[in-house]
Amino acid sequence: MPASERERMERHLRLSVDRMPARDALYTLSPSNDSTIAIEVFKTGMMRRKKHILFFETFNGTLHYAADEPQASSVDILVDARSVLCRDTWLSKKKQEQVTAYARHQALEADQYPDIRFSSTRIATKELRGFVAEGELKIRGVGRMMKVNVVLSPMKRDRFQVDGDATVCLSDFGIKPPSRLFGLAGTNDQALVRFLLWATPAP
Repeated sequence: MPASERERMERHLRLSVDRMPARDALYTLSPSNDSTIAIEVFKTGMMRRKKHILFFETFNGTLHYAADEPQASSVDILVDARSVLCRDTWLSKKKQEQVTAYARHQALEADQYPDIRFSSTRIATKELRGFVAEGELKIRGVGRMMKVNVVLSPMKRDRFQVDGDATVCLSDFGIKPPSRLFGLAGTNDQALVRFLLWATPAP
């Protein structure tokens, strides 16, 4: 990478960090019109260019951000698996309802395992921008260690945006992708979790 480009990126990172609170702070993460947690499940076969995007409408969490020592930060998010919802515009309303029912009752077994939880155990800064949060993700009562890419973007009034993603293998949590779903092609074992959250100062 050219020295000028590297210097520009390092300056951008320093400015972003400087705008963060200069002390330890506790933030809350909760649903809003601008906050989303979703999982993207890609299709296979003839439908491989399509994907299901499953949104979770109910969740809450906390973020402890240590501005002077980011590696001392931590995050904990609890998602209600029963709130999963398919909004795929390429499906009819009836098909959306079928995908939602399958995800809720069969894939996630949400009635028996209503909680999906991620709790970080370690946070490290990335070389250029953002952080990697390592911790346990628990789905269907099964816990697996995973790494989540996270970028914090300062906003007004001591708030900031938390943008991130992580790749998960459904089979790691006992979820078997259907070979055929409602007459359509199946889905990949690997899925992408995406989230865009607003962190607001805790009361």
